[in-house]
Amino acid sequence: MRILFLTDSLSLPRKYEGGEVNYEDTYISLVREKYPQALICDFAMGGGRITDLLGQCFYYKQFKPDLVFIHCGIVDCAPRSFSLSEKLIIEKLRLRGITKLFDKRLRNLRNCTYTKKDLFLNTLLNIKRYFADVPLYSIGILQICDEYEKLVPGIKKNAGEYNKILSANTKFIDNDNFPIDAIISDFHHLNEKGHTLIFEKLKCIVELHNFSNSDNNIS
Repeated sequence: MRILFLTDSLSLPRKYEGGEVNYEDTYISLVREKYPQALICDFAMGGGRITDLLGQCFYYKQFKPDLVFIHCGIVDCAPRSFSLSEKLIIEKLRLRGITKLFDKRLRNLRNCTYTKKDLFLNTLLNIKRYFADVPLYSIGILQICDEYEKLVPGIKKNAGEYNKILSANTKFIDNDNFPIDAIISDFHHLNEKGHTLIFEKLKCIVELHNFSNSDNNIS
């Protein structure tokens, strides 16, 4: 079996306040260890948007996977003060020191995202076209806790809407009830427990496709 992972930073090792996730702790490493007979290829990009993942599909299509997992969305949907193009202009003009003073108010008023919903959907559909005959699973955006919503107002609504797009167009791995103690203090990255929990969900899917052609979703 050939398995392809297209992910943002959530699949990557990282240090965090109070601990660290080593490579061996990550869910992709755990899949590799569990299934040494499988050929596993992964592209992971810190801060990656779904459009960044699409840009790699031209190459990874030639990997000819039997199973594809995509893990993204939080970077795309998070409410922001400025669009990505505006942010680049601000940085070029060295105005970040000024705009930072108004970030919270502007974010609440504007609710800009790096990837609008229609672009997110169209990009997802284009990824599906690259792997038209391959089961495509999306790992849902993790549960948004109240503390995260207070820090970034609107994130819960946005995450729900982008998860709906993923759910309607892929085989969806639901993480709406993901335990808070499996997420680090930035409210969206996985700790060691979180990686293990995602791995357990992936293991069910890999075994499902190893032994049957069922289309059941995993939640």
